This record gives sequence, C-alpha cells and structure tokens, in this order.
Amino acid sequence: MGDRQVADRSEVRSVGRALELLEILQQAAPTGVRVCDVAQELGVDPATVSRMLSTMVSHGYASRLPNRAYTLGVRSQRLAAAWVDRLLQLAGPTMARVADNCGETVYLLQLVGTEAVTLARLAGTRRAMIDVEVGPTYPLWASAAGRALLASVPVVFRPGLLPAEPFPALTEKTTRTWSQLSAALEAAARSGIHEEDGEIDCHLSCYARPLLSRHRDEKLAIAISFESSRPQRDRDFIRKALNEEWRELAWKI
Repeated sequence: MGDRQVADRSEVRSVGRALELLEILQQAAPTGVRVCDVAQELGVDPATVSRMLSTMVSHGYASRLPNRAYTLGVRSQRLAAAWVDRLLQLAGPTMARVADNCGETVYLLQLVGTEAVTLARLAGTRRAMIDVEVGPTYPLWASAAGRALLASVPVVFRPGLLPAEPFPALTEKTTRTWSQLSAALEAAARSGIHEEDGEIDCHLSCYARPLLSRHRDEKLAIAISFESSRPQRDRDFIRKALNEEWRELAWKI
C-alpha cells in the first residue's frame, strides 16, 4: 500500500510538472524556450525536462524549433490565444483585400515542428468570415506554404525537418527528392513566389510567400490556393495580388 501511495504521488507530480511546462510554453509563445531555462524555472534537472518535452512532442503538444528551442505543438497551438489574436488583427485586413481581389482562399500559416500549420484562412466567397481554427497542416516538401516556411529556415537545418527520401507521395506530381525540392526552392528565390501545382490535390494549385522578420523567431507565410484549371491570365493576377500585399503584412507582423 505504501509503495502504491508513493507511486501515485510521483505520477501526480509528473502531471503537475507537465502542466507547468505547457504553461511555460504558452506564456513564451511564439518564442521558444530552452531546456536549461525550463529546468531552472521548474527546479528539476535538464534530463527530466528533455524527457518531458520529447513526450509532449510525440503527442503533438510541443514542437522543436530549428534553433533547438521548444514551443507549442499543433495540438496546443490554440492555447496561444493572445498571439493568434494579435496576428489576426494585423493580418485580417490584408487577407481580406487579397481574397476580395482574387476571389480565392487566403491562408496565414506558421511552421510548427515539421509541418505548415494553418492559423487562419479566409475564403474569397465568404468575405469578413475568417476561420481561426488551428489546422489543417501541410507537408513542407509538397506545399507552396510549406516550402515558403522551409526557405525561411537556415539551409543547415532544412534536412532535419524533412522525412527520409523518397518523400511521401500525395499525388503523381508530388516532389519526392531533395534535389527536386532544392530546385523548387532556388526557383522561388529567383521569382519571389513559391509555387505548387497539384502536388497535394491534383485539382488545386497554390502560391505562397514567407513573412520574414529580423525581430522574431517564428516562421510565418501567406498563401493563396486556387483551382489548377485557372488560365495563365488568372494566375498572373493572383501572383500580382500576393506580391502587392505580402511586404506590408511582413512589416506589420
């Protein structure tokens, strides 16, 4: 009985520490936290914190940044309500203008772990109705938004954010090798826009641009999806609309 009570108290302490750790991640979001800093704040050894974070990462409640710090994961991203609300206040007008001009769906996305996570989206047919539910997520190698976010990460860290080659195929057009992905990133660096044409859904295409800033660590991107059947004239108009708005939004954020 005594051993059982000791085990129960240990489990309660572990749950309490996990909740404290989640609160630390939430308060720091979107900036990440380092293992040593969390260990000092919780009063435990770094190895314990590292194990806790690894468990939270595996369950989607934490994610690891390219600089080896940790932040909220996909399943806990909605806890950073203040951060998301601030983003929507800043990005909402820009997203509305783009959606209104193009009549297409506009996305605001963030790099969380190894995925591009939707923070907000606005359909061109539903003006002023921004969907703020966190998700869905998109692969970094196959989506325009994912590649825009990947391009904002230092080159040395990029392979660590990708699965082993060949990358999983979602359609017949999906980019599946590092050489193909590198070529796509280089082409985007020249044109300024990351493109995807039927790589996730054979009927959909997407343009995206990273929202770069020297003053924050989080990686954000704005993207526009549209039907792949749209003619080149429409595609050029969508590219123009994205180019006209992304710089102002990056500066605001």
